[in-house]
Amino acid sequence: MSTSAQDYIAAFKRGEAFVPPSKGVFINGQPDESALKLLERELPEGDPRVRENIVKLLVDMGRTSDSLTPKGADVLRHPRILEILAGPGLAKPDLGREAAIEALRKLATAPDLARFDGAFTNALADEPTTEGFLLVAKAKARKASDLLERLIKLPKWQNNEAAFIARGALGSKEDEDRFLAVAAAATTGEALAKALSPLALMGTPRSLKVIAERLRSPLTIEISGHMPGKSEKSVRLNVLDALLYNFPDQPVLYPNNINRDEDYRAAERFCTDTLGVVYKDPPPPFFKFRNSPPQPMRQ
Repeated sequence: MSTSAQDYIAAFKRGEAFVPPSKGVFINGQPDESALKLLERELPEGDPRVRENIVKLLVDMGRTSDSLTPKGADVLRHPRILEILAGPGLAKPDLGREAAIEALRKLATAPDLARFDGAFTNALADEPTTEGFLLVAKAKARKASDLLERLIKLPKWQNNEAAFIARGALGSKEDEDRFLAVAAAATTGEALAKALSPLALMGTPRSLKVIAERLRSPLTIEISGHMPGKSEKSVRLNVLDALLYNFPDQPVLYPNNINRDEDYRAAERFCTDTLGVVYKDPPPPFFKFRNSPPQPMRQ
């Protein structure tokens, strides 16, 4: 029995918040199964704050013990932790469920989420939320298709973008085409970055290919700063963010791992091998962020 897991639970019940890094809940660098069992047993019973903190502990255990973490990835792949989050983690519509949905949606891969199709559908039926729609989209939870159609007809959800993203992810070509058209019309870095977001959240083969094709975009985004002159970032970083949402297990897609032009080539090779993208245009000059000096004042 893991006394450290018991100590964490007791602290959470006293109102203390989880503070990373997690300690005393590992054996040989991996989550201790006895600790996982204790947390799994407590998770459906705790009050909302306790549940939220147990979820945060579990997520930290999974992230820090993953072999890809030293390579710069931020991913949740531990099968038991995923199982606990998708099971007891979703047991009640509260802060615990919100934390579990956020972690599953942002840190897990679509193939790892697919086996929890029914659990995600039930959670959405129990309490529809924007995050719930986006989790269904990420997991491609086909069992949610009929439920989604019913919810979209309700006044509360009929103008909710996440609901249409989910429907596009589950096969609605009409919704998919609408989001793709916005990206195709984008002529500025700001417009493209905004258009990439729903494509990433939808995560269909077509939308991912369209995202990946922009990896050689020369567009930039002006950013606010305290330096004189104009500060800007390459929209290619937004393209990488959109891709890694769907492939968090691929270190080559993380902007922090892009330090030279060859790093972009590695990301492109992944897109070619995985998505079938063929790059024909020459890449733009390498940069991530830059500052242009202010223009001299006219006399």
